[in-house]
Amino acid sequence: MIRHTFTGRAVALALLTMIAAACDTPTEPGESGTRYDPSETATETRNGVTLVISYNSSTERFDGTVTNNNDTTVTDVRVEIHLSNGTELGPTPRVSLAAGESKLVTLDASGESFTWYSVHVELGSGSS
Repeated sequence: MIRHTFTGRAVALALLTMIAAACDTPTEPGESGTRYDPSETATETRNGVTLVISYNSSTERFDGTVTNNNDTTVTDVRVEIHLSNGTELGPTPRVSLAAGESKLVTLDASGESFTWYSVHVELGSGSS
């Protein structure tokens, strides 16, 4: 009986650990899971497309650039930001970026209170 109780507890603990780990892992394609402090600049690259973005507390918005570092055009590029409070900013409208092209990215965070943020670049029409 004790053996079964111990085994049951071990299984329950393992399941709880997996569930907790799943809650802190990225759930969308392109998410690195990196959490940035509001004072930090986020830099992330996905399939040759680099996003560099930072939060401006004076304007309460995120400003940055998304750059295609590939030799060919990349279509349907979008950017999303996830805040620690559960708010998702974006995605931005889909854009195509020619080889070497950069575009400005701005996402409004007016009235949002957060302690960290994460970013990701979505590529292709299948991105959700």
